[in-house]
Amino acid sequence: MPKRMLLAILAVAALALAGTAYAGTPGPHAKPHGHERTIRLVEASATPDPAFLDLGEPGPSAGDQVIVTDGLEFEDGTAAGRLSQVCTLTVPGPNPVAGTFECVGSLALENGTITIAGPFSPAAAEQAQAVTGGTGAFRAAGGEASIRAEEDLILVRLAG
Repeated sequence: MPKRMLLAILAVAALALAGTAYAGTPGPHAKPHGHERTIRLVEASATPDPAFLDLGEPGPSAGDQVIVTDGLEFEDGTAAGRLSQVCTLTVPGPNPVAGTFECVGSLALENGTITIAGPFSPAAAEQAQAVTGGTGAFRAAGGEASIRAEEDLILVRLAG
């Protein structure tokens, strides 16, 4: 597989995973559901510029990394925040889409930072990541982020 194609596939994988965020105040973008709040986000850049580190054997191999920074928007196009994410290839597949990554990230938002972590498989239509904590307004954050890669849609469900 050409390296340019590999980079493009891994970039999509990292960005789809990376776009999980929680807004500081519920506002019009948060939809309460029982004791949880759901925030709907989309990725800000249609063509992000990730960094790819090919750390092992040439081509996809365990330990390779994708590093991404990008903006986040609400569905109405207003700015929601900024993300930073590192994804490490843990289970290489016959091609990058068939592999599994372990990702950690942080989202800098108006009222603090929220952190996320978990596995990511680019071939999955929808998958979940853990909201692992945060700072400021998010210091007690917990919950789950659902990533719908094909739709560029991220649903963040905060418990409590």
